[in-house]
Amino acid sequence: MASLEVLQLIEKAKLAFESENYEMAQVYLDEALLQSPDIPEVYFWRGKVATTDLNDEVIETAIGDFTQAVELKPDYWEAYFERGKVYLYFEKFEEAEEDFKKVIRLNPSFKDVYSYLAQIEIQRGNDEKAMEYLNNVTTGGDFKYYYNLGKIFLNAKNYSAAIENFTKALEDNKYLVDGYYLRSKAYEAVGKYREALEDLKKAATLTPEEKKFFTDMAKVYFKKAMKAADEGDIRKSADLFIEGLKINYNLKIRPEYEKILEEAAKDAMKKGEYRQAVLYLEFAERVVDNRCVDEQLPFEECYKRKQEINALMKQAEKGLPLKERIIKKLNDIYAK
Repeated sequence: MASLEVLQLIEKAKLAFESENYEMAQVYLDEALLQSPDIPEVYFWRGKVATTDLNDEVIETAIGDFTQAVELKPDYWEAYFERGKVYLYFEKFEEAEEDFKKVIRLNPSFKDVYSYLAQIEIQRGNDEKAMEYLNNVTTGGDFKYYYNLGKIFLNAKNYSAAIENFTKALEDNKYLVDGYYLRSKAYEAVGKYREALEDLKKAATLTPEEKKFFTDMAKVYFKKAMKAADEGDIRKSADLFIEGLKINYNLKIRPEYEKILEEAAKDAMKKGEYRQAVLYLEFAERVVDNRCVDEQLPFEECYKRKQEINALMKQAEKGLPLKERIIKKLNDIYAK
């Protein structure tokens, strides 16, 4: 039986924890432990404090504290739940699953545990089982719940539900990089390319060293470009192809869209927009060069395509002011 003083120390620790003063919470708990080393709540809250640390070695010590708590109080379902979350953090799925199922046996009305069991099944690739667990959750959980539910719907190709749940996760955690990334995939799948690009840009801003965000951004620009071409908007299509190529020069334009840049150049020249025409043709030449190398096309075919582009380039250059023509000629000479 805990003394009144120990109970007061535990309450102070709880208040300190809730106000994110974890160091002070630890001080109160250490004092409580010295006075009464057999109180399960002391170990429980010591474990909770340890899980807030940024150091994995410290977080791992929480397992020992929660274990001590359940040894002293075998029906302490909250301790099993918290220990299960630590196991899940370290990807010890079997141990986490055992603890979470213990929680269900001890407190069947606690629904949040099902979202964590679903996370385990997602990691194992068992989406159907994950959905079974999540169907038991009648109320929403934290951002992890919605994020994982979003992943399940994305894998099931239910894109509207995926977007809805990723959005809820991001409302709760605006720094959830993978939430933006996966939501972009769902947006892309339903043809909402503007929204997909916005999410990829947010993900890239949060983690600029991750190359896949930029690669995928370029691919989305290409999809937008193909859609615009199919709708007959040649100039818009060409502009979008260029946006994608600026991000990733190695992307290949499908053969049926390859001449879009040349067609856009012709349209630009008709309107007296010679600088823009030159830009389109510079990228058109780059696209042809890349395809000739990558696909090892016959020399005659590559030569013919490059001659077509060069002929258009000469027309475009004639429309440039003299000074710009001279600068371009010099640049072409040094580039060779």
